[in-house]
Amino acid sequence: MHRKGSTRALGPGSSDLSQQYRATGQPVICGGSMETGSYLLAGTPGAVRDTFASTMHGSGRTMSRAQAKKTIRGEQVQKHMKQRGILVKAVSMSGLAEEAGFAYKNISEVVEAVDRAGITKTVAELRPIGNIKG
Repeated sequence: MHRKGSTRALGPGSSDLSQQYRATGQPVICGGSMETGSYLLAGTPGAVRDTFASTMHGSGRTMSRAQAKKTIRGEQVQKHMKQRGILVKAVSMSGLAEEAGFAYKNISEVVEAVDRAGITKTVAELRPIGNIKG
């Protein structure tokens, strides 16, 4: 199955999963922004039943890359992240500005929505300590 903008989220017991994940369901890493971190999720029977065993692959953007670059400079993003204890290395400051946290939806809200809908189950929240932007 082709999943544009989503990722596979098979539920527990699926014969398409390797043996190590059959009891828990498909592991899914859902990315937020460089500032907010990511989540580890697990596929559920609800995903199989309601979404062709699919879930989101990330939080999604609230603004285009071009708009983010018009709104903030990469040096500001880097400084703000350093103040929060997050180290970041970037090839270009322009590229870093594109990835500012406010340019993305709130990952916690998006994950909570799919968890409540029974599409995936939240396993762990992952907080960033360092990023490399190529």
